[in-house]
Amino acid sequence: MRLRTRTPRRVAIAGLALATAAALTACSSDDGGSDAQPSDDTSASASATPTVDDTAPQAPVEELVLAEGEAPGGGIVQVLDRPMLKDAVDKLVADQGRQLMEDPACDKVSRLETVSNHATTDGVTAAVRYKQSETDETEHRFGIGMVGGRLDEFMDRSLYEACTTSRSTSNPNVELVMTVQDAPTVDGAEGFRVTSDFITTQPDGSKTLSRAIALHGYSRDTTVSVEYAARGEDPAVDPVLPTAAGALDAIYITQMEKLVNAE
Repeated sequence: MRLRTRTPRRVAIAGLALATAAALTACSSDDGGSDAQPSDDTSASASATPTVDDTAPQAPVEELVLAEGEAPGGGIVQVLDRPMLKDAVDKLVADQGRQLMEDPACDKVSRLETVSNHATTDGVTAAVRYKQSETDETEHRFGIGMVGGRLDEFMDRSLYEACTTSRSTSNPNVELVMTVQDAPTVDGAEGFRVTSDFITTQPDGSKTLSRAIALHGYSRDTTVSVEYAARGEDPAVDPVLPTAAGALDAIYITQMEKLVNAE
């Protein structure tokens, strides 16, 4: 799969499944992210309660994540070594111990236990990479995080819906706008999409944005996060290319179907 576009946009990539957790905690630092307004088709709640298979697969979690040759469109899959994630996970855990956002609902979700908390212990993290086109070597990276068991708060859609907007406690120039939508439907699984937009006001009054999208999924006693992030210099423009958005959904569907059908 090649991510082609005739309209050049500045796209920053985040390949790890730590992307959203890192974006949420980044607002506690001086160089916090930035982001745009929510999508117009945000849904207030799930349209239906899916039938979910809770029986755990026999295979260990390392064998359930997408492997090389299984990503849609020929994406290159790399399972990340746990030691290389240690610094990011350590910072995530440290930040989760203190207030990050002014609004209590947003602070709650910014400090939840996530799939990324398990990245260096009992979880698995993979990156899926694509080139933008045959002539453009810009690399787009998508993250997959997976851990055995259900992370109840991570999968509680209502907690994310309660957060709409908030400023960072340590950097008032950073504003979070969070929206929730349905994830692509996969029989035997449940899930939802969280878009975390960080809008940063620069000293000259201009605004930049950073958008992190995480698809939360659960099936077979396994919690999954599929993520992508992009940056832009105009909060009125979605920095996520349509092809990248399509790839994100395709990766989620492929990963959840593999999980649902695992032995």
